[in-house]
Amino acid sequence: MTHPTPEAQAQWDTACKTLAEEFQLNAHDLPCIDASLTLFCQLLGRRTITQEAANALMYSVYFVGYLSTLSACKQQSPDFEVPEYLHTHPVLEASNRWAQQASDGHLLLQLAQPIIHDTQLLLDQLN
Repeated sequence: MTHPTPEAQAQWDTACKTLAEEFQLNAHDLPCIDASLTLFCQLLGRRTITQEAANALMYSVYFVGYLSTLSACKQQSPDFEVPEYLHTHPVLEASNRWAQQASDGHLLLQLAQPIIHDTQLLLDQLN
């Protein structure tokens, strides 16, 4: 894992806290949360973004990890039932809401492009 900048780590921690407050989800309970943090920090690099953009990016990384887990379950067991509400999942909608609030949405869009692409591919595979 690359070592996150203190700023990136602080933004990640605040976004995790916001996720817990908004959805009662503890990001640290996820088995892949360290990989998600690594991806977040790689995407961010040395750039500074607003906390709203950091929340949107973290939520997006979290959601693509969730979709990846569902996809793995579906591949292992074709009878596995995928939730019907994925396109309107509360975390995905909250990510979009945070992105709309970010004054640096143009930078967020650039940073999140690989996550957006992977999310769409996974949603298409699952539905």
